[in-house]
Amino acid sequence: MFVKVKLLDNYQPGLVVSYSPEDASWVIASSVTSPLDVIEEVERDNETHEYWSRCRFAGVSYTLADREIPNEGGKMAVLNGRVYVDNSIDHAGIISPLPRGQEIRNDGELVMVHVR
Repeated sequence: MFVKVKLLDNYQPGLVVSYSPEDASWVIASSVTSPLDVIEEVERDNETHEYWSRCRFAGVSYTLADREIPNEGGKMAVLNGRVYVDNSIDHAGIISPLPRGQEIRNDGELVMVHVR
C-alpha cells in the first residue's frame, strides 16, 4: 500500500521517513517509534516547489541499509532514514534474509523489507 506525502526536502528513494508535526511534512526517520513510510519516488510541484513522494507504508519495499545486513535478516530498526537489524527491540518490520545468488548486503545497498 502506498500514499503520496509531502516531504520536507528532496530525499533519496529508499530512505525511511516519519511524520514531523513541527514541519507538517515527512522527514528522515531516526527510530521506529512513529509510523514509517519508505520513499519510492520523489516529485517536485512546479508551482509550490514542495517535494512530494509516493511512499509505501505497509508491505514489501526496498530500503537503504545503514550497515551490513546479516544473511538471516531480522527485525527492522531505523537510523538516519536507513535500516539495520536489531533483534532486541520492538520493530516496524522485517528485513528479508539474503536472497539466493546475492552477496553480502552492505551499507548503502537496497535491501528488501516488509513494513508493518
